Amino acid sequence: MSEPVRRRAPAARRAAALAAAFVALAGLVGLGPRALAQDRDLVIRAEFPADLIRPPSPAGFSDVVDPAFSPTVPVGEAARSVLEEARWVFGAMAWGFEFSYTPSDRARAIEERFELRPRLAPAWGSRDFRFGKPRLEGSVVIVPVEWNLDPAARAEYQAWRGSRHASGQGQGSARFDLEADPAEAAGDGGPLPQPVAARRAAMADAARAALRAYLTGIVHNKPREVRGAFALAAVPRMSLREGRWIAQARVLIRVDEILGYGGY
Repeated sequence: MSEPVRRRAPAARRAAALAAAFVALAGLVGLGPRALAQDRDLVIRAEFPADLIRPPSPAGFSDVVDPAFSPTVPVGEAARSVLEEARWVFGAMAWGFEFSYTPSDRARAIEERFELRPRLAPAWGSRDFRFGKPRLEGSVVIVPVEWNLDPAARAEYQAWRGSRHASGQGQGSARFDLEADPAEAAGDGGPLPQPVAARRAAMADAARAALRAYLTGIVHNKPREVRGAFALAAVPRMSLREGRWIAQARVLIRVDEILGYGGY
């Protein structure tokens, strides 16, 4: 009598497919074996999520069926989202952002404005990135990612933490279904994944709140504009609540210029 064929459970098959997808993506973007240790003595590690179920479109809540709605996300697309978010977060920890902040002023009919620009980010094809073994939690895949900083990135990372920069903490949020700006591309030149755009927006909002709280404590007369730079002190803490991404971030701050209004 022949032995019964053992079939892998759906979760096991999906986990195997995920692992294969991340291995394939690593090959496509050049994520190879770790370089020699003597030049890689600083490693940043973090876990990043990717939801394998797309959020329903507004039509999904009515009697009208949306023919364009696809409930599942290809594992290759999930892998791309993880890598893109890791690049942005790790770059924000090493090089940081330049920022321009204008507080709101009702008397002058001025709305609050916060603009940031990444100073640099790891290249999409960097061989200093490595994926760990992904795991499934419901419909979400959690992926460990590590970045072995090269000498230039390591110098920037240590400069932010070795000098007497001010620090601040803040909480921000963004809608879970926030659409990406069509003009903003991912590191491979393709469109920015929607989940990455939403989580970035929440982290940027948390950084804005941290900067605002810090500036309120050091500037007594409301400025017209504040310019400077900041870096993420650590990977922001993220949670999902009532359809919004909630980010808690700690930032290292350098104020370069405070512009006043002068005579009113």
